[in-house]
Amino acid sequence: MSLIRSLANAVMNTAGQKGGVAGLAVQNPGLVQAVMGLLAKDSAIGGLPGLVSNFHSAGLGDVIGSWLGRGANQPVSGAQIEQVLGGTVIRHLAGQARMTQGETSDSLAQILPALVDRLSPEGDAQAMGMGAIQSQLGGFLSGKG
Repeated sequence: MSLIRSLANAVMNTAGQKGGVAGLAVQNPGLVQAVMGLLAKDSAIGGLPGLVSNFHSAGLGDVIGSWLGRGANQPVSGAQIEQVLGGTVIRHLAGQARMTQGETSDSLAQILPALVDRLSPEGDAQAMGMGAIQSQLGGFLSGKG
């Protein structure tokens, strides 16, 4: 069983807001793996700092700022995710996840706020390698973080 599927299965046994992320991970571990790759520092968008920059450029700095800061995460729509990431990135992620572009954008709108929030515990969008991302999200998905 893959790491992502194992972690997602662990979450399915816990309650709380993480269930939505876990549900998506169980349904499509390829999407979670693709998103982790997107958030890694050597990704096409420049990892988490690049994602923050893209949100600011799209006029959605307040949205991603809420994910980085303390308090409630502001919601985002699939259309806004596509605006932030661009069609090329969405197509690539959709191909990796074996989903349509619309399904991918909508799923990202559900999971990105929680993932970004978890990867920036001090409110700082640091560049991270895949190992650091897996380590941080492993605790989150297993209910330990």
